[in-house]
Amino acid sequence: MQPLQQRDSDPADYSPLLKPISPTSVNDAVYQTLSQRLIYGVYQAGQVLGIQELADDLHTSTMPVREALRRLVAQKALEPMRSRSMRVPLITADRLLDLRRVRLLAEGQAIEWACAQLDAAALSTLEALAIDIQRVRTDLTASLALNLQFHFLIYRAAHSQVLLAVIENLWLQSGPYLRAAREQCGIEREAVDDHHHAIVACLRAGDSEGAKQALQADISWPFDQLCNRPSD
Repeated sequence: MQPLQQRDSDPADYSPLLKPISPTSVNDAVYQTLSQRLIYGVYQAGQVLGIQELADDLHTSTMPVREALRRLVAQKALEPMRSRSMRVPLITADRLLDLRRVRLLAEGQAIEWACAQLDAAALSTLEALAIDIQRVRTDLTASLALNLQFHFLIYRAAHSQVLLAVIENLWLQSGPYLRAAREQCGIEREAVDDHHHAIVACLRAGDSEGAKQALQADISWPFDQLCNRPSD
């Protein structure tokens, strides 16, 4: 199957994520900045990332950029090119299906473990985040940021650093695809894909299985949009 094509993104949408980094803890700062950009879909699937260009963009030398890119390649968030540049993996049916099934397993387990651990304050925060996600849905970067806060509040409550690291890795790989799906469907669409309120309702009721099913529906939605799109 041919890789699916993506729509061009509005560069202005990324302005909060494109600020130069400070000189302290440069290696970690470069890695964190590039990771955040991947999660928010600043870099599109198939986009080639040059080492010197990134160093110039981040106002740093090439050494911390190389180290950050090596880490991201090891995490399967990027893939090496013959030119020593890196590329965001292309959108293919096999990759989409593989990411989807592993995310369903890992994040489904996390919400099961978290269900009994979330207190009233955490549930209230989740409810407020669910409302805010709907309120800012026409601001793609803001809605993606709130969506990340919503999910990771739950996953941290599972109290498993090992599982949390796995999920963070999966989100690194999924970011470009999540943004592509949201752009493909249009930011003005009816929010029929929103399952956050259902997740919160099940968590309040102590229904871990219901929460898991609502979460899995939420995870599946963007992958289904891309898998169901005919290739050009």
